[in-house]
Amino acid sequence: MTNWDLIKTLYPFMKPFKWQIILALAILPLSSATYSIQPILLQKAIDGPIAAFDLAGLWTYALFLLGAVAINFVLQVVQFFIMNKVGQAMVADIRYSLFEHLESMSMSFFDRNPVGKSVSRVTSDMEQLAESFVGGLVLILLDIFNILGILLFMFYLNWRLSLVVSVFLIPIYFITIYYQELYRKANLMARKELAKLNSFLQQNIVGISVVQVLNSTAKSMNKFAEYNRQYFKANDQSIKADAQLSATIEMVSLFAIIALIYISSKIFAASVLTIGMILAFIQYSQALFEPIRNLSDRFTVIQSAFTAIERMRELLDEPIGIKDRYGEEKRSDDAATQCIDNDSQLDGGALRARNDDKLIKFNHVCFQYQDKTPVLNDVSFEVEQGQKIAIIGKTGSGKSTVIKLLTRLYELDQGSIEINGRNIKEIPQLELREKIAVIHQDTYIFAGNLESNIKLGRDEAKLDMQLAKRFLDLAPGLRKERDLLNLSNVSSGEEQVINFARALVARPDILVLDEATAKIDLETEKAIYELLNEYIQGKTLITIAHRLETIKSADLVLELKNGSLLKQ
Repeated sequence: MTNWDLIKTLYPFMKPFKWQIILALAILPLSSATYSIQPILLQKAIDGPIAAFDLAGLWTYALFLLGAVAINFVLQVVQFFIMNKVGQAMVADIRYSLFEHLESMSMSFFDRNPVGKSVSRVTSDMEQLAESFVGGLVLILLDIFNILGILLFMFYLNWRLSLVVSVFLIPIYFITIYYQELYRKANLMARKELAKLNSFLQQNIVGISVVQVLNSTAKSMNKFAEYNRQYFKANDQSIKADAQLSATIEMVSLFAIIALIYISSKIFAASVLTIGMILAFIQYSQALFEPIRNLSDRFTVIQSAFTAIERMRELLDEPIGIKDRYGEEKRSDDAATQCIDNDSQLDGGALRARNDDKLIKFNHVCFQYQDKTPVLNDVSFEVEQGQKIAIIGKTGSGKSTVIKLLTRLYELDQGSIEINGRNIKEIPQLELREKIAVIHQDTYIFAGNLESNIKLGRDEAKLDMQLAKRFLDLAPGLRKERDLLNLSNVSSGEEQVINFARALVARPDILVLDEATAKIDLETEKAIYELLNEYIQGKTLITIAHRLETIKSADLVLELKNGSLLKQ
């Protein structure tokens, strides 16, 4: 993408602050004018009052020069204040949009992208953009206006000498274009390597217990050292490009000043130039190449910003895998096609329930993950309201995938799933997931206290905190955690009790248990099931089962083998 394409990517986020940005940009020519006029004031003072020994006139020019410096200082302070405020607010909006987009992505996106990569884009990339917008973009614009202002005043003084200096701007332009592309590629590679480093670091910190118990620390350190070396190597390339550009511009500016001094001496010998004009031109030449040198120094900053914008746009352009469908016609089950031919062992039709009042229908459902391995093949079954269902099968048979499709964490490939006669693709995701609660064997404790971990920011009016309290009371160890700011020393069994309270507080119509009591002691498990049996009266319970007692209490047992339902 070109620089202009990347800048256009920022436009929607800059639009709310357009008047502040316009004000800051309006200050730029004023600031540049007060900066560029200073050598002319010096020239006028030398060729006028100083040459005529007019002390009163010299004070006048001195006051004008002091005023120009003071006004320039005030304008820059105001400008930086405005742009700093706008830049931070704009980046905060971008960061929120990135997080909102990530929250909307389907699980297939996270299967393809490591967590650390996404975290890096929202944190370090946005931090780089914030620094670049204020410390790079504003100063670059100021330097560009200063260059234009200096050239304008130089041509006003003497167009011949101005052409001599201006000629050296041509090679600088082409050199900058060359190193811009070189640095952009190097910096993009460095950001990618940093994302890999962050991803590996995040995985190893989260799984530190596994690493330590399996004595894998040395291997992890070696792998981290390799990722660190690759990042250093990629970053080193961008540093080299930056250093080479700065050195080249310094050399070109030196040649320009030498050429200016040589030609000025020839013209001065012919009594065409004054001392003040020569000194003003030397000062202008130094002043001209100073913002150019600054541009080369800030070049790395702005290129880092473009890299961050490019990675931001790449993420925002990532399509949302699962979207709510409003006003679309319901897909007919007849449109579903089979993934494989059924053999004598598999039931290609639906497992018929006892009446037509079906809560859940799987109609010829087929699904495979990103690795293209089929997980579910032509799965069809029906569940009545209030039934207890057990789904059994060997590891990898597709039991958990059935639940992931039911809750639309993934989009099925073929077939359809209905709840109360509605295709789940036509049910808004918020509404769908309010109907279904899934309790897994593993849970996650968020930063915060016990109450915040139960509510998770949901509408408190829709939550039954008394029901949640009854489940929490089954784990005496959680009582002391209720008034703490953060949960501490919570056992794995207590985490699962929290998981029950967190899921059931919303009083879902369909409850799914995926080995939900595997880490709970038998006494607490018995108490949980007693309370659970009281809650699920009239509601539907789906259990991913491995225990015989769970299968015995089920109204319907669905057995999966290699992603297909066995005949019942």
